[in-house]
Amino acid sequence: MIFIKIFLWVILNTIVFSSLHAQMPTLVEVDKVIEQSINQSVPIIGSILPKRESNLMSSVAGRVDKVLVEEGDSVNKGKVLAFIDIKNYEWLYEISSSNLLKAKYNYEKTKTETIINDLDLKRMEALKSTSAFNASIFDKLENTKLILKSKEEIALAELNIENNKNKIAKLNYEKSIIKAPFTGIIEQRMIEVGEVVAVGTPMLNLVDKSDLEVFAEVPSFRIYGLKKGSPIKIRTTDNINIEGTIRAIGAKENPTTRTVKIYLDFKQDSLPRKLLVGENINLSIPIDFGRKAVTVHKDAILKREGMSLVYLVKENKVEVKPLKLGEAVGNRFIVIKGLSNKDNVVIKGNERLRPGQEVNIINNSK
Repeated sequence: MIFIKIFLWVILNTIVFSSLHAQMPTLVEVDKVIEQSINQSVPIIGSILPKRESNLMSSVAGRVDKVLVEEGDSVNKGKVLAFIDIKNYEWLYEISSSNLLKAKYNYEKTKTETIINDLDLKRMEALKSTSAFNASIFDKLENTKLILKSKEEIALAELNIENNKNKIAKLNYEKSIIKAPFTGIIEQRMIEVGEVVAVGTPMLNLVDKSDLEVFAEVPSFRIYGLKKGSPIKIRTTDNINIEGTIRAIGAKENPTTRTVKIYLDFKQDSLPRKLLVGENINLSIPIDFGRKAVTVHKDAILKREGMSLVYLVKENKVEVKPLKLGEAVGNRFIVIKGLSNKDNVVIKGNERLRPGQEVNIINNSK
């Protein structure tokens, strides 16, 4: 039906224009149909995330003694942020340290007794061939050696137990003092003084806003061809353009959304403003990756009866060509059917042309 309409339109215009055959050729500008690499992109919404963020949780149970920070405070790495039952854990550590000292003393004392007994035993053994040898004392020293050996083994085991207990007590004491693991900003405070917390209770949210990244979830079928280091165009909602590069690509597909996570690095120093954590951001994800396609300039395309047409120039005469077009690529359209690479088409003066009309080209086609 479409081609019948085109045929009738061509015939009608040819009849109307036949009387103008003696008219001077019409001046037109032309452009070449070209084959080009198609570098299309699709928009994806991403967000700004910190590379380092930590939900500080309680590693010990107890009462919150002090909280030394408020939301929005900047803190340096190692700064004390809060105390949990500090006096109790300090007392337990002191008792454990005292018990460890006692165990060390007992072990060293037993070792000394063993050394003295061994020396006495050797001296007595050296007297075996003399009248000074005392068999009763020798036997007693032998028995004492066995007793001291057992006693030393028990003392060493007790020392190891107390040493392990002391390590745990020291660790719990250190854990009762909450410190910043890195320099950042307290984004959220979730505890109050006097509150009793269990192990694993969220206390503070610490964010490093000095090193940000872009996070997005890309449809799985768009991920092929993307790789670490691939450039990605980024734009903020207030139209700040940013050049980003892919830092990492997730290894798993989300079975619900059918997407894959990507993370992008970008330069923050040259931006006109600081980006906010959680801020939405627009990404242009490249697709097609260099696919070749024939394209025609948008100014060559005429719309007639819902159809797309162009005037093709051959030997200084024009003929009508109906087209099947694909998506736009800049100021051109992909030609699915109707034209070939290097065809010359009219881009200026085509509105007043008729099929078969002679033309003079006033430009060199690109």
